[in-house]
Amino acid sequence: MDISRKTDYALRILSILVERGDQLLSVRTAADEVDVPYSFARSIQHGLVQAGIVESLRGVHGGMRLKADPSQVTIRDIVEAVQGPLVFNECTGVEGSCGRMGECCYHPLWCGAQALLLNYLDSVTLDDVVNRKRYPAVDQQFCERNAFPAYAACARCSSVEMPGA
Repeated sequence: MDISRKTDYALRILSILVERGDQLLSVRTAADEVDVPYSFARSIQHGLVQAGIVESLRGVHGGMRLKADPSQVTIRDIVEAVQGPLVFNECTGVEGSCGRMGECCYHPLWCGAQALLLNYLDSVTLDDVVNRKRYPAVDQQFCERNAFPAYAACARCSSVEMPGA
């Protein structure tokens, strides 16, 4: 799992948009402020528009601004809008496969790590982070060893065998 440079730049651009409210921001200005090539910023803008997070207005006085309410957009929403589903390991993806998944002792571990990461990124919104309103946290279940079978099970695993269970 890797947070791409493109995602990093997208988050920076979105921070600027949150701080400016309804004010339009040109892609060129965003590119300059984030120190990214203009063409790369256009690509980022396109992805954010496709995801419904940003809207783009054409013309001399055009630009982009937030379309979605930043208090409703999680950090996970943004990361996945830019780079696709977050997958901890190849076998934990929706279409993931591995010939040893059924008997692999590590598969539940990777599923659990992915569940933990997704829960963490879902715990805060763009507004929370940019305006420092709330810090990320994870659900209490991740602190309970006995809860592991519930959150580490994936769609392809009927159950997770636990020692002494």
